[in-house]
Amino acid sequence: MFYHYKFWHSLKNPTYFTNVVEEGEVTGYKKRALTVFILFIALFAAREYWGMGTENLTTLFASDLQNEYFVARILSMLGAILWATLYFCFHYYGVTYLLHLLTDIPYTWIKRVQLYVVVFLLIEKAILFAVFYAVGYTTMFSFFSLAPAALQLIETDFVLFTVNQLTVTTVLIIIVQYLFLSKWEEEASRKMLVVKLIGIQLFMALFVGMISVLPIKEWIARGLG
Repeated sequence: MFYHYKFWHSLKNPTYFTNVVEEGEVTGYKKRALTVFILFIALFAAREYWGMGTENLTTLFASDLQNEYFVARILSMLGAILWATLYFCFHYYGVTYLLHLLTDIPYTWIKRVQLYVVVFLLIEKAILFAVFYAVGYTTMFSFFSLAPAALQLIETDFVLFTVNQLTVTTVLIIIVQYLFLSKWEEEASRKMLVVKLIGIQLFMALFVGMISVLPIKEWIARGLG
């Protein structure tokens, strides 16, 4: 049985889609996955071109070091493209493999579901960028999370950066993953599936929170020096 992949139609029909993935062949999927990857590259490149995350390069421009500034911007753009590639691959391949190890669901089946996750992350980042572009400045914490509210009560950077990773999109991701992956799990294992899905998100949030407070740039500079 052949099934022509339609992103939104498949998203609205999880039972039918999981049956098709299990029993038939999905056509047109690779083209859409490639499209999402290209959109990730374009978004990260647009954010870098606008200047998001390049505040440290302003000193070169202000010091009239035009050549150094130009080279730094080129390297920064290449870094943004590389980061977009790694970000996409981690969520599309890495998290898929982790879920495969935790659930024993075939890797290729989970990868079909994980494309939804990547798209939701893309949409979240696109909305954030659109708002930042409209107002003319960026903020350290996402308004999709509770971090801005937590900032009024908490001053610990690790906690704030961790909370910042747990957004409305995170909840949506867990719901969608469960709706699809639970179709391939025994009923007795579905409660544990929820625990695993939430655990993965918490682990990633804690990891990002830890990395965010480490002086990585200083370590790299010290190592190169």
